This record gives sequence, structure tokens and C-alpha cells, in this order.
Amino acid sequence: MNPRPARETLDSLRVTLQKLEQTKDATSDGPDAAELKQILLNRIAELETLQALQPDHDGAAVPTSSDLPPLAVTNEETPPIEGTAELQRLD
Repeated sequence: MNPRPARETLDSLRVTLQKLEQTKDATSDGPDAAELKQILLNRIAELETLQALQPDHDGAAVPTSSDLPPLAVTNEETPPIEGTAELQRLD
């Protein structure tokens, strides 16, 4: 199976971001949605940069999303909420 071209990946990421931004769900404004939007924007920027650095010349290889380094996602520790000291964190 051949990796999908960067152009298709970019289009898919843009459509996903657009749908996420158009969602009227109450959870779409939370920190998780904001983090997902940032991940999508970063990946789009990486693919666009990769394409700009390696322009398609007659028969030259088109960069794919597999040419990118893996995403580095970090979770920030949230401070405990007052009055919940007796609760255990499950993650």
C-alpha cells in the first residue's frame, strides 16, 4: 500500500479542522478541542513547509505525511481542585 500524497493529507486535515470549528457542541470549546485544533494546525504547517522545501518537479517524489517526524503531545498537570484531596486520579 502506497502512502497517500501530501496534498490529500493536507485537504483531509483542513476539512477536519473546518468541521471542528463549525461544530456547535458545548464540548467543542473546551481545552481538548483547542488542543486538537492546535495539533491539526501544526500538522498542516509541517506538511506545507515540507512541500515548500521539496517542490514537485517532473517526476520528483512528492512528500507524504510519513515523511514528517512523529507528533509530540504533552499533557499538562492540572492543579487539584479544592476539597478533592481524598479523590484518586485514575489516569
